Amino acid sequence: MISVIIPAYNRENTIAASINSILNQTYKDIEVIVVDDGSTDGTAAAVQSIKDSRVIYHFQENAGACVARNTGVRLAKGEYIAFQDSDDYWHSDKLEKQLAILQEHSPDVVFCKLCRIMPDGTRSVMTKSIPEGFLAPNANLFGIGTQAIIGRREVFEAHQFDPDMPRFQDYELLYRIAKECSIYCLDEALVDYEIGADSISSNSRRLIQACRLLIEKHPDLSKNQVNASKTFARMLWNTWLYNRKDVDFDARACIRTALTYNHSIKYIAKTILVYLGLYELYRKLDSRD
Repeated sequence: MISVIIPAYNRENTIAASINSILNQTYKDIEVIVVDDGSTDGTAAAVQSIKDSRVIYHFQENAGACVARNTGVRLAKGEYIAFQDSDDYWHSDKLEKQLAILQEHSPDVVFCKLCRIMPDGTRSVMTKSIPEGFLAPNANLFGIGTQAIIGRREVFEAHQFDPDMPRFQDYELLYRIAKECSIYCLDEALVDYEIGADSISSNSRRLIQACRLLIEKHPDLSKNQVNASKTFARMLWNTWLYNRKDVDFDARACIRTALTYNHSIKYIAKTILVYLGLYELYRKLDSRD
């Protein structure tokens, strides 16, 4: 059996569609554990309106999605565990295809690609550069979504989500898992992942905090995950450039953190140029690396 865990907070308008995308899977031996993280709207009623014995509702006081997922793991009865978000949608054959990989190749964790849908309807495939098969040591783990992974129960019992992480909880978890376990990439986008206008990813303070925590918890990260480190650095740089004139924005903390991830001479030079007001010269130096 596969236990599917959904953390939910005030998702009365989207939770039913998310659950039904799981119940409508071609693989049927599942349980769906919805961990309500202290919702104050009609989330509970929306879940309980679904009359299917495979759906299990559990309420907890508000503690965050990471704690909710860890709670779900403790409640799970399945041999395998998968995670879904309360506002995302699975293709009907997702679990069947991932289970086939687990049984044929025996990895500890399998993930599929994500179809990211922006507020304007633009679509793109996440982790597009990762090929089908087992991940190589130190492979770039950035962009592998929680809702795309499934693995053996004991993996998520040994490695729990870190509730201190305000963002990149999936990346931080997989970074720890990859040191001890095998991870397989299924090269199909089997999850539709919508980014709302109020997405947590738009919060610059959380971005800076998460990037600083990642380095504190994993000092070897920038060495072992070179490509991911460049991605984090670029995200911080773009955030800095966009917000640097905002008096409430901690520009120094942002750029210091960016340089922690990429402290090449080029990045240091660009920092100096922008601080000196030579923005156009900086733009000439700025290229994707």
